[in-house]
Amino acid sequence: LFQTHVVESSRPGRVGPAAVLEFWVGILTQQNLWYRDRTVLFLMDQICRSAFTHHQEECVQRLLYQQHKIALGYHGDRGLLSSLVGWIAGNATPSFIEGQSLSGEVRTLTLVLSNCRIRAVILCETEGNIFAAFSPKILQKAQQRLKLPVAPSLQRLQVYRWACQALSTPPDHPLLPLVWQRFLQLYLRQPGPEYGLDAGGCIGRRFFQGSTQAVLLRDLRQRLQEVSDFHHAASQALRVPPTHTPSQGEDRPNSPPHLFLTSPQIHTELVRLFGVFAVWLDDETLQKKEVYLPSLPPQYDPQRLAKVMHKQQELWVEYVDQERVQYDEREVLDLWDKVKNEPTFIQSNNHAFTDYTNPSAARKRIQSNLQKHTIPRPLPELQSQRAPVPEVPSACLADPAAASTLLQQDLCCLQEQARFAVSREAQQVALESELLENLPLLYRNRPEQVTMALECRGQRGGQPCQGAAHITVTCECVQKQEAVETQIVSLRSDIKQLQTEAKTPPPQSLAQAAVHTEKFITALVNLYKAKPTAAVQSVGVAAFYKVVSFVCEDTLRHPPTRQYLSSCVEILGQVFIQGNQAECGRVLSTILEQRRLCPLLSPFFTPNAAPNQLVSLYKEVVTSLHPDSADVIFMLLTKVSTRHSLGCFSLRHSASPPSRC
Repeated sequence: LFQTHVVESSRPGRVGPAAVLEFWVGILTQQNLWYRDRTVLFLMDQICRSAFTHHQEECVQRLLYQQHKIALGYHGDRGLLSSLVGWIAGNATPSFIEGQSLSGEVRTLTLVLSNCRIRAVILCETEGNIFAAFSPKILQKAQQRLKLPVAPSLQRLQVYRWACQALSTPPDHPLLPLVWQRFLQLYLRQPGPEYGLDAGGCIGRRFFQGSTQAVLLRDLRQRLQEVSDFHHAASQALRVPPTHTPSQGEDRPNSPPHLFLTSPQIHTELVRLFGVFAVWLDDETLQKKEVYLPSLPPQYDPQRLAKVMHKQQELWVEYVDQERVQYDEREVLDLWDKVKNEPTFIQSNNHAFTDYTNPSAARKRIQSNLQKHTIPRPLPELQSQRAPVPEVPSACLADPAAASTLLQQDLCCLQEQARFAVSREAQQVALESELLENLPLLYRNRPEQVTMALECRGQRGGQPCQGAAHITVTCECVQKQEAVETQIVSLRSDIKQLQTEAKTPPPQSLAQAAVHTEKFITALVNLYKAKPTAAVQSVGVAAFYKVVSFVCEDTLRHPPTRQYLSSCVEILGQVFIQGNQAECGRVLSTILEQRRLCPLLSPFFTPNAAPNQLVSLYKEVVTSLHPDSADVIFMLLTKVSTRHSLGCFSLRHSASPPSRC
């Protein structure tokens, strides 16, 4: 579409191709993240080709450079040096060379956008250290000087980006010679006095000293050989004449004449050019010292090498296959004209024909494209997830029997765990006691007779010694008991096994039971505090005595269960039992029946809240007096306040008794 627009605008009296190119570039670059859209990049590539054909490169380059400044966050008080170094360092900069953008859609676009002034930034910041060794420290120095937020990335340098572009560009691409020209202008650059440096060799080799960069340089040399072989084979092939007639070519206005080399001559020239590139890339002398270029042999092409080293930016367009560019353009235009000029009835009868220019057929095209794809799989079925801890039924908060059943199931699990732990503890105590009993029996003294030789240490009475005297001595020696040792080893193994079992985590059902009981008590207490009713209070009282019934010797000996049940009894007792006149007698009976529960239940025994039952409660406490339960009786009697009870009794029998005591 825009190619036809450009051709039509080139006619006499029209606006000209520059205005049309500016129009299309403005439309495409207004799209959000246009530099990541492959379709937009393809169209931008076509625009750049048209601009190159109609000699309007400066127009497109100026517009794209403005887009680069916008993407870099460019503003008026920021210098060009900071902008270009920010391009190297910033991750937000659109990259037209790295990653997935190396496809064929953006070859021309990379040529238009990139420039070689980034190398000048690095040379200015290094202050001559570039000839010693190139390392990330140089880029860090530039970062510190320019106060950049992040250190620049080595892979964002132009010399590496153009090297990757040269590797990825197909050998038959018309712009491949220009890509290699841009890379060699960076690789064979000779910084001189304009950077405060002495004249010397080229600097490109110093950017390829690392292992990764050395592999890249080796691939470049191999790529040059492959491209030369390709063009050598193409130069030997017969040229296929154009399919269009001369009259068709004459009908097109402003068609540029064939001023450049034609096939197969251009392939022969490209073979020679890439051979020269290979010589430049392999010669280490150019990198070490300054060379007198006129003295070089012809295979170096000294004149062209001088242009590269002296930073001449003129593109070698004579090596661009203009015929192929124009031929591709004519093919697209012919196809476009054919589609636009074909009668409608022919298009409707042709079922294989798809009219991409008709907006009303968009739905049909979308459905046709969708039918070419495989049918997507249905969504996976939703798996019902069961909560690890079930919810508390609402009926349990109003029915004492249902609440007791719920607590029975959960507290039985806790009680069984406590009994198992206590039995394991008792078993370990028994094993350790047996071990302590067997340790003294491991060694035993047994009498043994030992024959000893007593040597003579001199003469006695002038008679010589007749030899050592042999005597027999009876003594007791230590002897290990093998049977006892075997038993001790077995006991230690059993104790270690018990300790290993004790370290294993508790079953999940135990945690579920504890959390379920806690949720029930919390819901019951919150409901009673929000709306205190007799039904909820009766459930709380039943839950209190149900929890108390599970307090036994085993649960008291198991610290985790003892602490958990004590917390439950304390919460339920404070809310539903403490100060409850109707529960004083039952609490007292429970304490007297199970005296071990006195420390647990005595805080909730409040006889002063029931003055009518004070005498009977006091009598029951006194009649239960026993020498073995003196401490329990004393603790219960401390709960009775005689003065408070007599005061309430006298007030109740006075003329005007108060409403409450």
